[in-house]
Amino acid sequence: MGIKNKGLPIAAVVLAATLIGWFGFGGKEEIGTVAAETAETVQNTITVGAEGSIKVEPDVAYLNFGVVTRGKTAQEAQQANATRFAAVEKTLYETFGIDKKDVQTTGFNVQPEYNYTEKDGQVLKGYVADHEVQVTYRKLDEIGKLLDALSVAGANQMNGVGFSTEKRDQYELEALKNAMANADAKAGVLATSAKRQLGEVINIVQGSAAPIPVVQRMPEMAKAMSDSAASTSVQAGQIEINVSVTVQYRMK
Repeated sequence: MGIKNKGLPIAAVVLAATLIGWFGFGGKEEIGTVAAETAETVQNTITVGAEGSIKVEPDVAYLNFGVVTRGKTAQEAQQANATRFAAVEKTLYETFGIDKKDVQTTGFNVQPEYNYTEKDGQVLKGYVADHEVQVTYRKLDEIGKLLDALSVAGANQMNGVGFSTEKRDQYELEALKNAMANADAKAGVLATSAKRQLGEVINIVQGSAAPIPVVQRMPEMAKAMSDSAASTSVQAGQIEINVSVTVQYRMK
């Protein structure tokens, strides 16, 4: 009985070693096959980057302007600014019928203003109040009239006019078609140069899409009005929307 009991563990060890060896060999063979297939896949693909763009007419403008006032005290400067800005608001809302949701304050500051002399050094001159606003405006052919009216109402600082589109998603799809066409052309040239044929697309990664903003910087409105009595003229031009893609193709 003692001899038989000793034989059982030995037989179990032998069987376990056999099974481990068998499965281990099979696992290595499978890993080797996957690695070979992966290497072959990489060797038989082409990856290219391409861009696509489209130029369109803008349909919205962003007017950035401000009201700057001065006073001996901070309260005086701020009160003068509030009075002048009230006239600007009346022009926006009543004269041109702009919705309040399209008018946004982008900055408001009241700060001291100093003079400097060699004798006295830095001397307080007074205070400056600056209220900056961005207006979204869709009647592009009336921008010049709006700018002139704002200047008369009290806006005395113009920071620029930017043009964009509210149909970005629609135009982006068209730009993507152009990007894919450019990717096909690039990949086709590479495949032909390698004496191969271009196969199907196996992977696409889209990059970020952004319109190139068209911004027109304007001189200080008060100076512009004093230099000429002519109406302000603003040209919208065109905006360009760019997209990028990275495309991987199979080669035959």
